[in-house]
Amino acid sequence: MLTGPRTTMRPLPNLRTARVLKQAFVLSAVILLFCQLVVPVATARDVRVALPELRPSVFTDDQGQPAGLFVEIIQDIAGKEGWHIIWVKGSLQESWARLAEGEIDLMMGVAETPERQVFYDFNREPVLSAWSQVYARPESGIHTILDLEGKRIAVLKGDINAIEFRDYAKKFDINATYLEKDTLDETFATTAAGETDAMVGFSLATEQSANKYGLAETTVMFNPSSLVFAVPEGTNKDILTAIDRYLAEGKANPSSPYSSSMQKWFGMKGTSEVIPAWILWGLAAVAGLAGLFVFMNAILRREVRRKTAELSKQNENLQAEVKSRKRAEEALVTKNRELGSAYEQLTATEEKLRGNYQEINAAYAQLTATEEELREKYEELSRSEQALTQAREKLVSLNALTFEDLRNAAFSLEGYLSLARQGPAGERVGTYLGKSEEILHSVRHAMEAAKKYQDLGINPPRWQNVKFVLLNALSHLDFSGISRVTELDELEIFADPLLEDVFFILMENVLHHGKGATEVRIRSREEAAKLTITIEDNGPGIPDAAKEKIFSRDYKATKGGSGLFLAREILSISGITIRETGVPGNGTRFEIVVPESRYRKGGQT
Repeated sequence: MLTGPRTTMRPLPNLRTARVLKQAFVLSAVILLFCQLVVPVATARDVRVALPELRPSVFTDDQGQPAGLFVEIIQDIAGKEGWHIIWVKGSLQESWARLAEGEIDLMMGVAETPERQVFYDFNREPVLSAWSQVYARPESGIHTILDLEGKRIAVLKGDINAIEFRDYAKKFDINATYLEKDTLDETFATTAAGETDAMVGFSLATEQSANKYGLAETTVMFNPSSLVFAVPEGTNKDILTAIDRYLAEGKANPSSPYSSSMQKWFGMKGTSEVIPAWILWGLAAVAGLAGLFVFMNAILRREVRRKTAELSKQNENLQAEVKSRKRAEEALVTKNRELGSAYEQLTATEEKLRGNYQEINAAYAQLTATEEELREKYEELSRSEQALTQAREKLVSLNALTFEDLRNAAFSLEGYLSLARQGPAGERVGTYLGKSEEILHSVRHAMEAAKKYQDLGINPPRWQNVKFVLLNALSHLDFSGISRVTELDELEIFADPLLEDVFFILMENVLHHGKGATEVRIRSREEAAKLTITIEDNGPGIPDAAKEKIFSRDYKATKGGSGLFLAREILSISGITIRETGVPGNGTRFEIVVPESRYRKGGQT
């Protein structure tokens, strides 16, 4: 009986042990599961990131999801660092304000400036480089910074491009109206619709949208910048460190996610790619052009100073001559009064002085001729002084315009070469190089025009025989295939010594632009208070819309360039005007109108 009970009681301790072990195992599993659920939540980090609309860098796609180059980069970094991204939508201006207040942790695709460094910190490794570009409708006629005078320009609120463009325009004394928009799409849409004349944005970031809205890039480029990330000042240093580490590794690896994103959004590979030889040549060309620009600017300034000194000296001589003539005139008037008084006395004693009457009368007549000659000389000196003053003003204006042309050309050429360097080799590179050649051609044209102006107004105007000047001009041209009718008599006009260049330009115009012309007629007619010289041919003529444009400085004809502009400037020095009055289809007709005091016949006024 004792054995039986002992045998049945032995399993009880084993059951208790098993039960305890089972409870311990369940408890351990619960603790392990709890740790797996809790630990990630404790270590994950929320990063609030601004989401403005800056296509294609940062924007919201058609499905309402964040997209763009910077979005892909920060998402890849977040996956590696264990961040939880919280997107905060808003305009660019709202995003900057939120970053300053600490309501968000990070902004993407922005430019670092000294003003922003006061409120924000930036990473050191740039994602990509870009510059500011002005876009306009192709038919707007906007090509250079000077064309933006009085125009309406759309800008993005809070955008660095808007701030920098205002400063850039002030340097050229450009007054424009600025319309601020909340998104880039609004700036493009208003410009495409004609509500504004142009818009400003980063070149790479806006090129796709410009094509979408039918806008074209102008040669106005400025503010080269690097696009980076920004955080509130003094915070989130670890975020910037992780971004810099990611970008440095990505640029060193052509197959990295960073390089893939650059290729996807901008068609560019990582920055570790070797720069092609033609890019180096392009940079050398830019440096050479910059040196040429400085050299030409120094020459122009020296020439302006020299010619201004010469004009000042001539002006002083003219002033001295005028004073001398005035003194002589006053002396003659005094003498005339004395003679008049003497004549009265002689009249009172007529019988005594009858024998000297003829002598006194001859002296009086001689005095009256002298007065007329002095008046004519004085008027001629006045006309010469006015002409020299105009010539000095035109030289100063030419220097300023040539300076701006060369500076705009140098900056535009640098921009196109930079585009060619950052883009892949192919058709677009050829386009940029072609535009660079056009800019170099315009620089050469500006230098040639400046050379023609060198002697403008250096010597005072003088009386010139029109027929003789015309024959000298024709001696430099081949007119064997075109007959001439000349009816000028012995006409003389008071004009700048470069009058021969005026007739050369007009007769050369017949050869180069009067296709099919077989005859040219040069005549003069005298009207009320003026004389008109006409040069007519029987060629195709000039359209009404171009009759005034052909005299503008920047008019580009197939050959001859701005020659008619120079002709008008030479004539205007002595108050002479020129215009085109021909009927399109019936030939060209240039009319040179000479004021009454600027012409004479046979050497007589």
